[in-house]
Amino acid sequence: MATITLNYNARNNIAAKTIEYILSLGVFKVDNPKTTHTFDNSIRELQSGEVSRLKNVENPIAEILQ
Repeated sequence: MATITLNYNARNNIAAKTIEYILSLGVFKVDNPKTTHTFDNSIRELQSGEVSRLKNVENPIAEILQ
């Protein structure tokens, strides 16, 4: 089996629709769907607590290292 890696701007509607179309054909599979990051994934991560909120935007590195 061959592997294809695509790099594209997910905000580009033509690129996103093309990827959707290719996947809809049913002859390709996505090995790791977590790498396909969408706005919906971001919302789910935020709601599940996978994302941390910084209190100090002036110096975020200091807060992360605490």
